[in-house]
Amino acid sequence: MRGFSHRLNFAGGSYSRGRVFYGWWVLTAAVVLGFFAFGVVIPGYLAFSVLIRNELGLTSGQSAFVVGAAWGVGDVTSLVAGWLADRYGARRLILAGGLLSGLGFAALGFAESFWAIVAVYSVAASVGRGLGIFPTLMTVVNQWFEHRKAFALAVINTAVVAGAAALLPALNLAADQIGWRITAIIAGVLVCVLTLPATAVIRSRPEDMCLQPLGAGSIDRRPSGRRWGRIDSAADFPRRDYSVTQALATLSFWALTIGAALRTVPSDVLVINQIPILIWKDVARERTAFYLSVTYFATIPARFGMGLAAMWVSPRWLLSGAMALVALCTVAALLMDGDAVAWLLIVSAAAGQGVSSLAWITVGEYFGRRSFGTLVGIMILFYGICGPVVPGAAGWVFDRTGSFVPVLVAVGVLQAVSAASFLLARRPTSAHASSVAP
Repeated sequence: MRGFSHRLNFAGGSYSRGRVFYGWWVLTAAVVLGFFAFGVVIPGYLAFSVLIRNELGLTSGQSAFVVGAAWGVGDVTSLVAGWLADRYGARRLILAGGLLSGLGFAALGFAESFWAIVAVYSVAASVGRGLGIFPTLMTVVNQWFEHRKAFALAVINTAVVAGAAALLPALNLAADQIGWRITAIIAGVLVCVLTLPATAVIRSRPEDMCLQPLGAGSIDRRPSGRRWGRIDSAADFPRRDYSVTQALATLSFWALTIGAALRTVPSDVLVINQIPILIWKDVARERTAFYLSVTYFATIPARFGMGLAAMWVSPRWLLSGAMALVALCTVAALLMDGDAVAWLLIVSAAAGQGVSSLAWITVGEYFGRRSFGTLVGIMILFYGICGPVVPGAAGWVFDRTGSFVPVLVAVGVLQAVSAASFLLARRPTSAHASSVAP
């Protein structure tokens, strides 16, 4: 009996095997896979875009469409993946999605035409990413934590963007040294290889191992509404798990959804077209890749910092304030020229990515574990359907007019509306929570 009790310890209401709560191992495996898989698939084409355009003769609109379609297809796939993860568990999705995304990216090395690139990268690799990498890894992490949920979700959200930041220059350098085709094949195979040990560690839910989430059944004792701006939360309340129907009935969910959609679509436009925008603003071409890399690195502390800040400051104030800053940066970039524009876009991207991380954390904090994957999938669907169209349309506008002025004006307006929408994203009231079983 003593040996058995030595192997089990009670941590925040959750039994865990060994000396470390197993959820931390799940988080570690998710971080490693998310870092490499997301870091390869998302910025991968951007690292090769100039070389691919020169070799295959693609236009700015076509190149932007490849990336926009990839992000859009992955986002739309996330809706199905979220529902499957909530209903059947995410472990098998992670295995299938990781292998598909890796194989699809490796196949990019054999593509010989625009439509071949769309098929293997924008469709195959991106379906795999949406199915098993992100946000599915985030869904798994949300299942394992009640206590320290914001911290755990901030870590996984930071890991994926850190992978993009770290691997973008690495892929760029490798493409220059050994060619973009060989680099794509090696990177895709690496994603497949890392998927196997990660899924060996990950479990969909703590209940699959006869465990509970860390802190299950505990009372959330965060600062009361009069401290640090938390005017939309009670001092002490049990966490609630909302069904999809109950969450959809709240104003908070739709405010978060609209705010997230109007944050993401303009952000995609600016990141995908960042190099053409900087060249148009008289930034030296040889410095544009450096600024793009800095853009990704700047998002790392922003994601993690805003996630942690939500432990003390009302999420809606953080979300709205950050988007107001993003909109101001876009207006300033429209009015200025030269390298100052690059730094404005870097600040804008960092603040916007912090919003992205915090939006998902807020969903987990407000609505619980029960339908997290489905709710995130619904939110992603709203902006995912615009992914294949809007960034490519922005590139098309520039191809036809030689100017990004209409694009930046539209982007600034959408960002301002996003800031206003997030102000409505209060924690659901007790009237909503009372109908939800604890």
